[in-house]
Amino acid sequence: MNFERLEKAAGAAGALEIEVSVSSDDVDELLGEFYEVLASCRNLDERLPWSEIEDRLSDSLPAKHLRELRRDFVIGRVTSDALRALDVTPALTPKIHALEYPEKGVPYSYSLAVVERPDLSLSSYEPVSIEMDETIVSDEDLEKRVANLLDQHARYIDDDPRPVRMGDHVKVDVMTKLGDETVVRLSGKGMILDVDGESMPAPFVEGMIGMDVGETRTIRYEVERPRSIAPDDVDRFVATVTVLSQQRKMAPDLTDEWVQGAFPRVSSVGEFLNGLRRDMEFDALVLDKDTKAHLANIELEKRLQGDINDDFYQASYKAQMDKLERDLAARGKTLDDYFEEEKTNEQEFSMKMLIRSGESLRQGFALEALFDGRGMELVRGDLETAHAKLFGSESFDEEELRKSGRFHLVEGAAKRIKAISWLVETAEVSAVQAKG
Repeated sequence: MNFERLEKAAGAAGALEIEVSVSSDDVDELLGEFYEVLASCRNLDERLPWSEIEDRLSDSLPAKHLRELRRDFVIGRVTSDALRALDVTPALTPKIHALEYPEKGVPYSYSLAVVERPDLSLSSYEPVSIEMDETIVSDEDLEKRVANLLDQHARYIDDDPRPVRMGDHVKVDVMTKLGDETVVRLSGKGMILDVDGESMPAPFVEGMIGMDVGETRTIRYEVERPRSIAPDDVDRFVATVTVLSQQRKMAPDLTDEWVQGAFPRVSSVGEFLNGLRRDMEFDALVLDKDTKAHLANIELEKRLQGDINDDFYQASYKAQMDKLERDLAARGKTLDDYFEEEKTNEQEFSMKMLIRSGESLRQGFALEALFDGRGMELVRGDLETAHAKLFGSESFDEEELRKSGRFHLVEGAAKRIKAISWLVETAEVSAVQAKG
């Protein structure tokens, strides 16, 4: 690509300000490529005139949206070539400032701000020393796991009627309203309810204490909203509950017959216990490895030297928040649901997330500094592994990644994976010393 203008200068807060201008010929070539890609994606003949492609897609792709896609495509391609020409590797997504849309036969100009990877080093590149105790699966641990499994397979039977008290198990019909809306998660018929203040809001459970079997009661209670900013910032619920019966929880006995019914591939209690212990020991090994990696990375981060632009901290915080919201959405939940479950509020959570994201950022940079400082090298397999972690099943295409400006993400992830592997393998581990 022939640039009519390509200049860089130091900008605010350590960023590079880059001015870019490309010729009308380059714009026409890129627009041609854009329409070929667009036609191919929509199962149209790539040789069709641009105007005809637009007409055929007008119902599903409004003109405004099309212009934005076209602009982003051109800017993406031009920016990638411009950064390579200037030998600039952005550590964050460049901030684009474009006032116009690219048009056929017209030169195109815009500017961008780029934050490069900070110049960081470590005070030492030698293995770290950490303290941790290995997880040992004891007979007591095994007994607790068995008890939990039996509890999960427990059944409930009717018990003698008596007034409800804390710790009971009761069958209830409950309808909970918030204003005129039914709260589905707090409502149901024939529900088995543990009277413990955890399965339902504590104020509701307190309102049930003393109820007789067959009694119906209306319980009005308040719960502080997850993002409350004032004492009266609460949700006011009205619940109508009927106690249908007292219930007795009956956990099964651990016998060969029960094992065979619950786990058809297992024939006896002995086989069941041996398999369960093996599973627990494997889980313990995984936990120890994760703990070792976490502690080793913390120690390595203490050696990090150099300044990190504030933009990195903001980007790290946003990335972790976005990931949390995506994970919650996949489970049909919102941040408000999460705050309620964790018994926190937005202000407290934001502060914790800010600290956590900052630590994660510095630890990642420390791993990259370790990779560079020890002269480690990447092979294609390292890049493919990192690419799979970042983008899932999408095929690895290095040339396309470089064109799209995403290769540095894959390369950085690959460096961190290789560095943490070395860090864990070489860490000097000693038992935790007792205090006092």
